[in-house]
Amino acid sequence: MFTEDEVAQLWKGTAACLGTDLSKADADQLVSAAAPLMSALPARLHRHLHAYRTGAIGGDALLLRGLLPSLDFGPNPVSSAAPLDTELVQRVALCLLAVTMSLGEPFNFRSLYGGRVVQHVVPVPDMEYTQTSESSSGSLDWHVEDGFTPDRCDYFALLCLRGEPTAVTRYAAARDVRLPPDVRRVLAEPRFEMFADSAHVSPHLTSSRTPVLFGPPHNPEICYDDHYLRAAEGDPEAAEALVVLRTALSDAVVGHVLEPGDLLLLDNRRVVHARTPFRARHDRRDRWLLRTMICSSLPRFRQHGARVI
Repeated sequence: MFTEDEVAQLWKGTAACLGTDLSKADADQLVSAAAPLMSALPARLHRHLHAYRTGAIGGDALLLRGLLPSLDFGPNPVSSAAPLDTELVQRVALCLLAVTMSLGEPFNFRSLYGGRVVQHVVPVPDMEYTQTSESSSGSLDWHVEDGFTPDRCDYFALLCLRGEPTAVTRYAAARDVRLPPDVRRVLAEPRFEMFADSAHVSPHLTSSRTPVLFGPPHNPEICYDDHYLRAAEGDPEAAEALVVLRTALSDAVVGHVLEPGDLLLLDNRRVVHARTPFRARHDRRDRWLLRTMICSSLPRFRQHGARVI
């Protein structure tokens, strides 16, 4: 939990970093604007972030509470790809980026929400039952972000501007999942196919063959999606392993109702996440988060030669 003085210092720093209107800034310009704000972060936050990055404290998740001042940030944007079109929202985005840059480099895919490095998470009419961040009435089921590509983010962050008490953000760390040894063996073999989710818009996206679990049992990674991952055709043993895994994830679940100022960081290589249904009013006062994705490997980041890949 941040103190009032820490929040005030950070918020004052956003005004100094803002300089000009960032609503039309590209990804590099937005990240560059946020970089000086890292020095305004409290020293104890840097220690928490370092411990999280190196030791995976807290079950591969880190919840920071009270990051923002108590303000009304205005009406919801109309979609996830909407620009950061007000000064207040631009300042929130700078806070989000400044914190997450301690973990690596913010980036996005060209095919996802216009390639915006900071995206809105808001309910959108006619998207209520989709498996996207714009859903509401339907549950957003277990998944990792962009599991179809090896370039998926290492971490992602959700910063709450406006909460919804019935929307529970759920996650389960792979290392907390209890599985029989024979099921774990099957899941560790490349007997599964992952497809791109519907939020990506591109004719060039393809599926990929993948294991579901990677690495040692004491610190496993996971690549899973309730809807876009399936067992290879003609492999009933692999299909049954997915059924067992789905139940085991529910047994390992942790949940948070995000409140204004909450920042949730999740390790996208070691954690699957979901969200419970909620009723959206579509009055532009619904639940509203900002999200960014992080590449923690500088060599991998530099290979692409761009922040939007």
